[in-house]
Amino acid sequence: DLMAKGAGEAIKGVYGTANWDWQLGDEASKAFTKSFGAKYGQPPSQIAQTSYAQVLLYADACERAGTFLPSAVIKALEDYEFDGLGNGPTTYRGSDHQCFKEVYAVKGKDAPSNPFDLLEVVATASKESVTYDPAIFGGELGPDTAAAC
Repeated sequence: DLMAKGAGEAIKGVYGTANWDWQLGDEASKAFTKSFGAKYGQPPSQIAQTSYAQVLLYADACERAGTFLPSAVIKALEDYEFDGLGNGPTTYRGSDHQCFKEVYAVKGKDAPSNPFDLLEVVATASKESVTYDPAIFGGELGPDTAAAC
């Protein structure tokens, strides 16, 4: 990924987390990686995948809401579950607008096979295991009226 690439040799053996990796074996990740690679000549970064998924999600929310009005789009996203394009089932929780999906534990590879093969997925945390009670932070979400958005 971009941060791993920027770390250079220092990334070797370092553990971290990632939302997605271009080497995931699910059909959505493989299709996106192939399409992106054909256009840009390299595998997509985690940021590219997130950006692509978010644009699709926003377009879908606008379509389901029947408008671009922010308050209606927000409502369309609340408690919405979708395929995270390689992340499996993904949910935007309505009570606090947090996104929950699988999270990958990654390790910097000691011997990358190419300039993009820097991280290895070593474990997967399920969506359920990373979901927390929204009450731990308290407070209310801000207003969602058209004037406030």
